[in-house]
Amino acid sequence: MPPATDRQVTAPASSGAARGLSGAVPWLALGFCGLFFLQGLALIPYLGLQIDESLFGMGLYPPITAERGVRLFGHVVPTMIMSYIGALKMWMYALVFSVWPPSPYSVRVPVAIMGAATIWLFFLLLRRRCGERTALAGCALLAFDTTFLMTTTFDWGPVALQHLLLVGAAFLIIRFYESGSALWLGGGFFLLGLGLWDKALFIWMLGGLGAATLVVFPRELFSRLNWRTAAVAIVCFLAGAAPLLHYNKATRMRTFASNVQYSASGIEGKLYVARAALEGNSLLGYMVREEPAPRPGQPSSFLEAASVKVSHWTDEPRTSLMAIAFVLTLALLPWLWSTPARKPIVFSLVFIAVTWAQMALNQNTGGGTHHVVLLWPFPHLAVAAAFTQATLVLRRFSAAGLAVLVGLTCGSSALVTNQHLAQLVERGSGTVWTDAVYPLADYLKQLAPTRIYVVDWGMFDSLRLLDEGRLHLFVGSGPFSNESMSDADRREAAGMLADRDAVFLNHTAGNEQFPGVTARLQAMAAAAGYEKQTLKIIPDRMGRPIFEVYRWEQKPAAPVTAAPAPHS
Repeated sequence: MPPATDRQVTAPASSGAARGLSGAVPWLALGFCGLFFLQGLALIPYLGLQIDESLFGMGLYPPITAERGVRLFGHVVPTMIMSYIGALKMWMYALVFSVWPPSPYSVRVPVAIMGAATIWLFFLLLRRRCGERTALAGCALLAFDTTFLMTTTFDWGPVALQHLLLVGAAFLIIRFYESGSALWLGGGFFLLGLGLWDKALFIWMLGGLGAATLVVFPRELFSRLNWRTAAVAIVCFLAGAAPLLHYNKATRMRTFASNVQYSASGIEGKLYVARAALEGNSLLGYMVREEPAPRPGQPSSFLEAASVKVSHWTDEPRTSLMAIAFVLTLALLPWLWSTPARKPIVFSLVFIAVTWAQMALNQNTGGGTHHVVLLWPFPHLAVAAAFTQATLVLRRFSAAGLAVLVGLTCGSSALVTNQHLAQLVERGSGTVWTDAVYPLADYLKQLAPTRIYVVDWGMFDSLRLLDEGRLHLFVGSGPFSNESMSDADRREAAGMLADRDAVFLNHTAGNEQFPGVTARLQAMAAAAGYEKQTLKIIPDRMGRPIFEVYRWEQKPAAPVTAAPAPHS
């Protein structure tokens, strides 16, 4: 984010006590980063590995299904996991797994650290351009934000690297503006290129960042723009995005041709999701179960007991004050227009508007929290700047007033986060995030079948990662994905059913992610004379049946009885 003309949103400290407090501000910010990490650490054990946080395993463990790779030293190194997801995270986790084998913690602790690092860089960015009060307020608001915590710790999207690279790039570009050093400029644009390679949806954030800079900081932008700086920025950006660009050159722009389809339908629902994400409750009912469990969980630790008690004492809060704080920021903007807070607020609003419009006007995006959260941390920047400036009217009590406003907002977010934990303890995780995937992986490892046909969506990548590619997994949904089967589909399905050494795996009735696929498989099997032999039903820790493992056995032929001899 380019700097504001007025460096401080808050008045600089003058008294000795204020200067002493100023020295403690970085430590307070680090404390907020630590609290974010500890919140994530407390949540890690309750959810099963989901497909988005396991995708990078496509390039690490067999069956290798990465979209594209390059040959280096006799080995094919994946560069693209999917048409719009690069292999950057896979490369990072190849190092992690070399010392820490795949597990819920080895997968999630690194992204929780990325989230804490994002908060720290956000603090440094705001401290340089908006003052320490705004920086600390923004840092606290982001550290306690439920949506940021949940989507980062469980990397739904994936989004953790997207946030880290965006905020890191903005910080480096600020350093370039202040110093004029091309090293900072090149580093910032290299991170922006890496962001685009990591996930092509980063282009939304690039559009928002560019538009906000042109609208709010045109003078600052053009004061630094010349042939030399433009060349450094372009070259470094292209270097970061090189694997994605090479892939699209070879595939005739497949990333954009297969993923961009503009439509204005569903805008109202996407606005609802955006509001729910700000309130922190958009993942209740998806990551976290809402309905009571058949065998409700009982607290088994001090933390679990405290979480459940707080949830009951506070009447199960589901809505933080963050959405109200954002609306209040919009209402305060005319009053704050002539103050130093105007530029950071307007910059944030332009970024949010342009970025959200891109995702909302695409047919298959913008309707999920993992897309909306890519607007973060700019809502928090806007609120922090508005609260800081507005409380200056309190003069001697401005710091106390800011602390109250930020404390109430953060406290409400903490209660919503606690509600997620309490429901995980008592009701468990949602089907897509089910903890039943862990006993399922253990059972299949023990069973060791020759082939495992995975008939439904949402478990293949998690199983591959958990068992490090040792399971012989095959996609089994293909022939049954459409209502009408082609001749090729029938031949493939017949071969699967005749495979006596194979087992089949799908979700139990009511939990299917691809409705109709299992029913079509069963109908074809029955018509071909097969009957199902259930080997194991895998429940979650609440006793809900989630997965079914089974074989198909040919029905024995009916005995042929001889016709009676005719009477003579």
